[in-house]
Amino acid sequence: METIIKDRQTADSAAERSDPSTVAFGRTSSNQLAVQIGLDQYHQSFVQRQYATYPFRLSRALRLDPTDAHRTYLYIMNSSPGLLAGDAFQMSVRLSDRTALYLTDQSATKVHQMAVEQSARVHYEVAVGSGASLEYVPEPIILYRNASLKQTMRITLAPTGSLFLSDIMVPGRLARGEYFHFRQYVNRLQVYTPAGDLVFTDAMQLKGQVDRPHAAEPDRTSFDRASQSPLFSPYPILASLLLVLPEIDLQPLSQDLAQFAQVQTNLTAASSPLPNCNGLWLRAMAGSVSIAKTYINHALTRMRHLNGQPSLPEVPK
Repeated sequence: METIIKDRQTADSAAERSDPSTVAFGRTSSNQLAVQIGLDQYHQSFVQRQYATYPFRLSRALRLDPTDAHRTYLYIMNSSPGLLAGDAFQMSVRLSDRTALYLTDQSATKVHQMAVEQSARVHYEVAVGSGASLEYVPEPIILYRNASLKQTMRITLAPTGSLFLSDIMVPGRLARGEYFHFRQYVNRLQVYTPAGDLVFTDAMQLKGQVDRPHAAEPDRTSFDRASQSPLFSPYPILASLLLVLPEIDLQPLSQDLAQFAQVQTNLTAASSPLPNCNGLWLRAMAGSVSIAKTYINHALTRMRHLNGQPSLPEVPK
């Protein structure tokens, strides 16, 4: 096992003294976190290698379910107040063949106010090996007034790899009346085969307030329209889910999730089958973060059951 967790001043020199694969693994931006999951002699997943610079850290590997010792659970820890103008973070997550990882973070990511034409950027590079399973369930992203975030993710997924990915976007500090007062939210996902062939892609671009050149105030029309919309007004929380489960019929899962959404208050959701792989893409709109999380956890538990795995255990925060 190789572990690299240094402060910024010593991390670069440590990587340079490492083998070339470590350099490629750990040095692609000034602020980043990278983790590689391997399989130990007992066929349990473990953190084979990790690299982090400020403000990121990884928790120790946890076994939260005694009936599922094969899977490791990790928390991403961030000591910064959130995403600020000009931030450019890159994260890498790599799963070797037949490994299993549940990855989350400790708290919501706050995207702070920034000047016009400025933004924060986050890029993920994810690789899931043959027979491996990645579950990435981050806490919500909260877009403050005048915030702009561009988030991209590139996933390399082996044909027999499974994947559960969720995302929750909160359009402002709703209790303070910030309702789609952010400037822009861009989220782009691309999934490739190990050979480099594109499996599918998804892109979302939401605009809150729109800046008008030479105007004293930004155009409030867009977020005023959202706050008065019969759709966005009761359901301001947006959630996206990606499920890929090879060689298993996902129609019962799609029906189950549709029925679950119908009986919930303050929740609407829909799913679509994915092209070129055995998966589902789901989008949900909820009246609160807790309802969105309930839907996500239900989807993950049902996906696990279809794959013959135990239910999602309590993941303390």
